[in-house]
Amino acid sequence: MKKEIKVSGHLEVIKGIYHMKLSWVSAEGKRQRKSKSTELPERGNKKRAQDMLIDFQREQEAELVANGNSTKDILFTDYMKQWLEKMKLQIRPTTYSGYHDNVYGIIIPYFKPMKLKLRDVTPKHIQDFYTKQRQRVKGTTVKSYHANIHKAFKDARKLQLIDSNPMECVDPPKKEPYHGQTYTVEEAQKILALISDTIFEIPITMMLFYGLRREEAIGLKWQNIDFDNDTFLIAHTVTETKVDRHLQMVKEDLTKNSSSYRSLPLVAPVKELLLEKKQSIQEYRKLFRRSYYREDSDYVCVNEIGELIKPRTLSDNFKRIIRQNKIRNLRLYDCRHTAASIMLKNGVNMKKIQMILGHSDYATTANIYSHLDYTDKISATETMKEIIYGKDNETV
Repeated sequence: MKKEIKVSGHLEVIKGIYHMKLSWVSAEGKRQRKSKSTELPERGNKKRAQDMLIDFQREQEAELVANGNSTKDILFTDYMKQWLEKMKLQIRPTTYSGYHDNVYGIIIPYFKPMKLKLRDVTPKHIQDFYTKQRQRVKGTTVKSYHANIHKAFKDARKLQLIDSNPMECVDPPKKEPYHGQTYTVEEAQKILALISDTIFEIPITMMLFYGLRREEAIGLKWQNIDFDNDTFLIAHTVTETKVDRHLQMVKEDLTKNSSSYRSLPLVAPVKELLLEKKQSIQEYRKLFRRSYYREDSDYVCVNEIGELIKPRTLSDNFKRIIRQNKIRNLRLYDCRHTAASIMLKNGVNMKKIQMILGHSDYATTANIYSHLDYTDKISATETMKEIIYGKDNETV
């Protein structure tokens, strides 16, 4: 087994920008160097640059191990780092953020003390990991760890880094059925009254009425609203996520074959609300003139100076509003569940709710909201009672 190669690093400021400088001695005894810009200005970014340097060193060390002659001797934790870097180029930033948190926050800290080589990981090691994690988090969360480890071992087998895949003998964690909490109609109406004439009125209204996701509501664009035909298109999302430990806004168009890409009818009260917003934007543009922020001009959910509302800002202000007005402390996302609950309780069938919410399949909608459909069960059993026992039969 070859000696582990240690990579040293430091920061250097070049033209006011932090650059990362790495150096190491190769297996052949030659000094090697590598550099990369952080793209961060020197002022106020030293801590962020240092964090990026640490990640850069880890990535390089994992790459050296993976690309060396002793590839099959790579530690499982080092392989996971290398695998994550490869995945970064293949998946969406929001997905990568979740992968990164799982790998660096949970998987590596658990397995690092064991110093297991990739080829020596057994099904029992993985199963024990799941059991340990299940003691602190739900099965749904453990299943996300499973998805990362499963994919990593599948790729390792393709690269012939392992002779067999231990994941083939591992039972995946079970997900608990998820049932979102909901507001009553009265609570929903109170919330709508409280957010009236604020910058949060439109996104929260769209979530409570149409069951939009937060990212869909904030991603609503004027170009996707057809006022003549009273329809609007969910075709864009705005997400806030961590990329390499730095919070970023990710603006993405939905693909037309995605279930989330959908057209919805524009009802009169919401249409009026949107037209009022359009008018107020024009007034603010005249008022602030050159100070008005125009880069987000195609977005509906902007503040008074034209800046797009951030997802976290919307969630934080929703919490503040319900707390100050002593409304039940549910999540902003539960506004989406509230919309589905109200539709279901008022006779809208599951299939239609699936299309409105943009779920990928009927089962997703049914699994989440079937517990709300109790009135239909009562109706069905009452019908059966009349058929079997007769209409005049009474329970003793």
